[in-house]
Amino acid sequence: MKKVKRIFLEELWSFYQWLFLFIPGRVGHYTRGFFLSLFFKKHGKKITIKENVEIYHPENLIVGTRSGFGRNNIIDCIGGVTIGDNVRFGPNVMVATMNHAKIGTAIGSVPKEKKAVKIGNNTWIGNGVTILPGVEIGDNCIIAAGSVVTKKVYSNTTVGGIPAKSLNS
Repeated sequence: MKKVKRIFLEELWSFYQWLFLFIPGRVGHYTRGFFLSLFFKKHGKKITIKENVEIYHPENLIVGTRSGFGRNNIIDCIGGVTIGDNVRFGPNVMVATMNHAKIGTAIGSVPKEKKAVKIGNNTWIGNGVTILPGVEIGDNCIIAAGSVVTKKVYSNTTVGGIPAKSLNS
């Protein structure tokens, strides 16, 4: 019964996302933010979600007030994602919370490893950024476009590159 309920909720979520997918402009951004956030674990006010954002396991997502997702974001929340207030995602951002395999093992032969991602307040995540499982990003940070964040980013830091490193002088 538990599996049937999970599948039903996943299908309902997919239909719900599709239903609000094509509303254009700011009206669409705020409409998606309001209605889709009803599925989130916890949410603040004035959340914006631009077009073509995919959120997997929204029941594990916490989003703060005035935070927003850019176009074509993929947010995998199976391991849990917490996003603070005033956080902005540029387009094409990927947040991952799960690994499927380890070197020397066949895919699917080891249990999936889930690690939560936490993003602090007042943080900007640039275009094409990838945030890997277990990463914690502090408050007042900037993640430069195209970066791959593999480890903790301390508050008041700008990082960039692959893997992301501090750009502060």
